[in-house]
Amino acid sequence: MPTPFLPTRAFQAYQIFSANTNVGKTVFATGLCRAAAIVAKESNRDVFYLKPVQTGYPVDSDERHVKTHQTSDLLKSTTLYTYPEPVSPHIATDKPPQDEAVLSRVKQQMLDYVRQQKNNGSYFFLETAGGIHSPVMSGTPQVDFYRTLRLPTILVGDSQLGGISTTLTSFESLMMRGYDIPTILLFDQPQYKNHQLIEHRVQQHQVQVATVPAPPSMLSDPIQDQISMKKYYSQLDELLVPVIRNLDLQHAKRFDRLETMAQKSRDTFWWPFTQHELVKDVTVIDSAHHDYFTTYETTKPDGELTAKEMFDSCASWWTQGLGHGNPDLTMSAAYAAGRYGHVIFPESTNEPALSLAEKVLDKDTWASRVFFSDNGSTAMEVALKMAMSATAKRYKFNIKAPVEILGIDGSYHGDTIGTMDACSPNVYNDQVQWYEPKGHWLMPPSVHISHGRAYVRLPKEISKFHSTDKVYYNSINDIYNVEEQGQARDNELAKAYRDYIRSELLSLKQQKRRIGSLLMEPVLMGAGGMIFVDPLFQRTLIDIVRTEGSQLLYGVEETKGSDSWQGLPVVFDEVFAGWYRLGRRSASEFLGVTPDITAYAKTLTGGLLPLALTVTKESIYDVFLSENKPDCLLHGHSYTAHPMGCAVAKTSIEKLDQMNTENTGSWAPFKDEWKGNSIWSMWSMKAIDQISRLSNVESVMTLGSVLAVELKDDRTAGYGSSVSKSIVQNLRSGQFTNGFDGTPETGVNLFARPLGNIIYLMTSQITTQQGVRQCEQALLETLQKC
Repeated sequence: MPTPFLPTRAFQAYQIFSANTNVGKTVFATGLCRAAAIVAKESNRDVFYLKPVQTGYPVDSDERHVKTHQTSDLLKSTTLYTYPEPVSPHIATDKPPQDEAVLSRVKQQMLDYVRQQKNNGSYFFLETAGGIHSPVMSGTPQVDFYRTLRLPTILVGDSQLGGISTTLTSFESLMMRGYDIPTILLFDQPQYKNHQLIEHRVQQHQVQVATVPAPPSMLSDPIQDQISMKKYYSQLDELLVPVIRNLDLQHAKRFDRLETMAQKSRDTFWWPFTQHELVKDVTVIDSAHHDYFTTYETTKPDGELTAKEMFDSCASWWTQGLGHGNPDLTMSAAYAAGRYGHVIFPESTNEPALSLAEKVLDKDTWASRVFFSDNGSTAMEVALKMAMSATAKRYKFNIKAPVEILGIDGSYHGDTIGTMDACSPNVYNDQVQWYEPKGHWLMPPSVHISHGRAYVRLPKEISKFHSTDKVYYNSINDIYNVEEQGQARDNELAKAYRDYIRSELLSLKQQKRRIGSLLMEPVLMGAGGMIFVDPLFQRTLIDIVRTEGSQLLYGVEETKGSDSWQGLPVVFDEVFAGWYRLGRRSASEFLGVTPDITAYAKTLTGGLLPLALTVTKESIYDVFLSENKPDCLLHGHSYTAHPMGCAVAKTSIEKLDQMNTENTGSWAPFKDEWKGNSIWSMWSMKAIDQISRLSNVESVMTLGSVLAVELKDDRTAGYGSSVSKSIVQNLRSGQFTNGFDGTPETGVNLFARPLGNIIYLMTSQITTQQGVRQCEQALLETLQKC
């Protein structure tokens, strides 16, 4: 479904920013509209001008100035918000409209222009107010406010003394936020010649720098002043028409590239987790901001390239926490890059790495050591090495004897060789010749909602210890109070879990299997199919391993100690679930226990840079202490503790903690809806109930930002199911009544990815209630149609 207000080959849109106030932005806007009209007349196109915010009105009106000095009737212009005081917009009104409302009006006006334009297209110029960091009414800097549009930007530079600094600083601020800047315009000041140095500085970015004479001094006689300005603008035409033609050239190059990217990518890329024979459409992502992708696709049969705004409903492979293009994270990354670049880490330290480690250990008070790596798989490889070595030392395993993990079936810990071997046979490792399962995996009971009722579904391996295969509860809240009640949440079911777990551990002892750690994804197993494991089962499993594990597995008494691990090292894979993905900082909080080792990644850095941490306690760390170098933890990579990633992660944690503030944080409205529950979700209780009652839905479940829908499939269950294929396609390209103006034409599609017969949607941590409601509506409409 196209999003018509975005630039296309026909709708040639630009944003005019300036390096400061009083540098001639409106003069250049007037001249550009005149020059565009001259070129537009040749090709039968329209020219549109928009001034979203005007202060000092009606004494000052940039739109009026632009219209007054046009020689063509092609121009259509609009001003949206006007305020009488000639001050910054953030103090122009005591009742500032919300950013969303202002942006909606801007988009609507752009859409109106698109609907008015001739078949051959149009030029569109949006003139901002003041400098790039001047605010809109809410106080948001314009450079951030307009980022969602990401219009190619014409930067009006400062030609006065000191203008080199302000112009280049503005240029860098725009570049840091992902704007394309095809042109910088300045007045020609022979005394300072700012344009010469500016052109030299930006030439590597292929930016055109052009100058025009400064306007004449204002005359006291308004009629004579009009005549003077008319003459001045007629002189500018021959200077700015070449600028418009250069913009035409850059615009054409942009869309030529966009049109070829899909096929060139097919011919070049080897995508992960993708069967290329089944790929029908390639999503060309031109940019991303907050929760949204701006994408382009070729429509058939005319082959026109159209724009589409898509909600990133898979959170870009679960990484997004603070939204795409977050300026605070970008600034942290830029500062660290400028201060350090990358520096060697072994036997060294740097402020971003140390500050991050201290910040994490302030939260994980059970731990004392932080090991840095770059991705979740590696963090888990490190965790396994730590755990296996600790167990081998305590139970005096032969160094050559195989050691296995105790895990949960359906888990996924990464694609490196070690983490693959730590998972039960599944679709991810079944085709890998050197895969060798090294573990024993327990069958998990899972949490579901169907027809408005919450229940725990028991696998047959556990149901034989219980009277039924489904255990119903009054509410989902009753299932997730394990943190407070432990096994007392449901004594009968806990007994069944204990009987099952003990029988499995005794069987392993009889087989003389060497188990080196208990490994699990707490609460939610992601890639295995968004399986919400009953927290009572995981809590019971941990309790038994810690209190009886050494006796059940090895026939030895448990080692006690305040810091020491017990039974087996408990390893949590929180690569996916950690840092508020499920509504709490750590998924371990749902279980009421802490691990001995945990791994973090993904939302740790808010979705900007790759970084991973393996966090553990001193008793694990001590295992590797020795006078011999080979006894250390021999693992690492060249970019360990990259300062940029560390700085971004610290900023991300600080912002997430702030959002979690009770009553005042960004999540307060979501929590209010789930008030009275021990859990909360960004997805509404009403939507969950509606989805759970659909005829093609087996069950639904949610925590935090995650929503998982299990579809009915009589043929194939799991990853190999294709029942979700049409639903995903419809979410990406359907017609929904969830647009910014309530019409299907402007509705936002959802970029979703399936997991077999599981459809999951995932927001970022900054998604608004309105954004979530849009996603819910699209999903409901799609499920009802399919």
